[in-house]
Formats: sequence, structure tokens, C-alpha cells
Amino acid sequence: MHVKLAADGGVPPVAELSFETNPYLKPIKDTHLLNLRPILEVADKHEFGVLAANCIRPEITRGVLRAAFDLNSPVIIQVAESQLSYAINGWFSGSKFDLLNSFSEFVAKEVERLWEEKGYLVPVALHLDHLQSDEELAFAALRAGFTSVELDFSKHPPEVDRGEAVKLNIERCVKLIPELHKHGVTVEVEEGEIGEAAVRAAQSEEAIRKEFTKPEHAVELIEGTNADAIAVFVGSAHGWYLRRPVIGYDALRRIDVAIRERGYFAPLVLHGGTGLSYEAVHKAIGAGARKFNYATALADIFLRTLERDPSGKGAELIQKMTETEKQESEAKGRKPRGARYVLGKFAEEINKLGHSVLQAAEDAVYEHVRDIITNAYGSKDKAPLYGSQFGRCPLE
Repeated sequence: MHVKLAADGGVPPVAELSFETNPYLKPIKDTHLLNLRPILEVADKHEFGVLAANCIRPEITRGVLRAAFDLNSPVIIQVAESQLSYAINGWFSGSKFDLLNSFSEFVAKEVERLWEEKGYLVPVALHLDHLQSDEELAFAALRAGFTSVELDFSKHPPEVDRGEAVKLNIERCVKLIPELHKHGVTVEVEEGEIGEAAVRAAQSEEAIRKEFTKPEHAVELIEGTNADAIAVFVGSAHGWYLRRPVIGYDALRRIDVAIRERGYFAPLVLHGGTGLSYEAVHKAIGAGARKFNYATALADIFLRTLERDPSGKGAELIQKMTETEKQESEAKGRKPRGARYVLGKFAEEINKLGHSVLQAAEDAVYEHVRDIITNAYGSKDKAPLYGSQFGRCPLE
């Protein structure tokens, strides 16, 4: 796959990821996790999507990885900057680096455990999602063994012109990307504010379409950063959709074509995967999307399963969590967001629900991920395409 080299003084392309270029990688037997480049190169060549799952509980992480292994599929495990405070802090403890490092170690150990159990390895990347505030967190993720980072510097006040917003985005990104690329860590950038589905539901279709990422802005961001993937706004949004989303497949295709015509390989990322139909995902893949972020549904499946605990303790705990989050949100003058935003605070109480309840939650995530890998993204049995070290023969 062609990778455009940086112009004089520009951002260099990502280095080959290895123990030589990156001493922070977590060993998995004699190898390591992948970054986004090989994950998305193969997906692009064979035209399928790759699930990028936000994993904010051990049961969610295990369920996602188990499904990927059983279906012989590549997968991206990720966690967002914001999720460190409300979910990962409580699962683990310590500084932001400690949280990232503990999460990275957990993922590496689970991949190695499944490799031992199944007798084969599948392609897995470890990605820091939506880094927006703490720029130093990019380097903390690098030192923690993450193989990819999203720099989400696309959000700006309404009075800032979109063209100016792209330039400001580039200014922040270029301070960080060279060091990440030097160590083989891929970078996803974002152009256009994706936002929340609940907010988008109040907008007209015309208003939403006016905010679509323009091809020239996407190209400018890639040219200015030499990033490895780009998230764009074409109508999808975070959270559950309150109405059928307005997805600009033609806009997605125009962005993809414009980037390729300039000689760059920077696959498109579609955020807001929860609630998209199989048909919508298939159309997005056809228009050039390769990485699909998926968070809300996984957290909600986990919580709903706890709520069905036959003893009734799970339902009581979810009610307590919901009320606590509501009180915290109201104290900060915002609308309640739900129990998942206090997962970390209640981590110990969740763990006390017992193995059978937590296993049921993992199994529920597993079944859901099996469904979307098979029927939405089309990545089932694609692991062998990544080389002889990956996957089992589909006929086995």
C-alpha cells in the first residue's frame, strides 16, 4: 500500500511497529499487538469493516476478544480519554498513565490467554479513542503500550470558521504526531464535530448536512498531519439514535476519493456505530469506511444483563448507580447520562454480584459482537488475510 512521504519539514510517516522502534510494546509470546495501518490496509484491500470496541469493563473486553477469536476476525480494542475517569478508574487505580498501562497489560494478557486456548492468533490493535484535552496523554499511551491514538482536536466554538478550525487542528496535531510515528504508533485524526445522537435528533436534515465534513478540509487535515486514519462527520453520532440517522454516503465517498487522489492512504473512520443497521454499515463500507467505533451498545448490554440478575441485587445496584449519576449531573447543571458514567465508582459493588452474573454479562456482549462482526462488518474469517501468523483455516 502506498504511503505518501512528508514534504520537507512535514510530519514523517509512521515507522514500522516493532520492539526495535517501540520498546514500550507489551510482549505477547514473541510478538505484539498491531497498529491501525496493517489492520486497515487489509480491510481496505478486501473491502470489509473492522469493529473498534470501547471496552470499559473486563467482561466487555473479554466478550469482544472472545468473539473476535471465535470468528477468526481482526478487532480494535479501545478506550476514550473521558472513559479513563468514569470507568477505568475504579477497574484499575493510579495516575492516568497507570490506568492506561494496567488496561494495556490486561488486553495483552487476554490476547495471549486466548491464543493459548484457541491455538491461533487474530489481529488486534490497541487504540486510545477521542483524546481531546490532555495532550500529554498521547505520550502516556505510547509508554503504556498502546499502538494507536486518536487526536480529536476538531471541536471549536461556532464562531470559528471551519477552514480555520482545520488549521488549528493541524497545529495541535503536529506537536504530537512525529514522536508517535517515530515509535510506530498510528494516529487517527478527526475533522467535523460528530456530537451526540440526542442533540442531532433536534436538528433538521438540512442543518445536519451543512455540517458534513468537506472533502477539501479532510484532505487539508491529512496533508498537514500525515495521519493514518481520519474520522469524519457524515451524519452518524454518539449514543442511541432517537430517529433514523441522516448518513451521507455520497459525502463519505467523495472524501475517500479526494484523499486517495492526493496519494494518501488514510482510511475513513465512522464514529457512532451503535444503532446503525446492517444496511447502513454495508453502504458505509462501500463508500470507504473501514474502522467503525462502537461503544454505547456494549456498555448498555453489560448493564442490562446485570439488571436481570435473578437475585434482584443487580437491579438494585443499577438503580443506585442511575440515581447517583443523576445527582452528580444535576449538581453540574447537565442532563443525566445514565449508569455507565459511574461504572468506575461502583466497580467493587459490581464485582460483588458474583461470577455467574458477570459471566452472563460477558456472554451477552460476546453474542452481540458475534452478530455485528458477522452481519454488519463482514470481518468473519478475515484473520488469515493478515499473514500466516494469524487465524485458523476457515475450514477447520
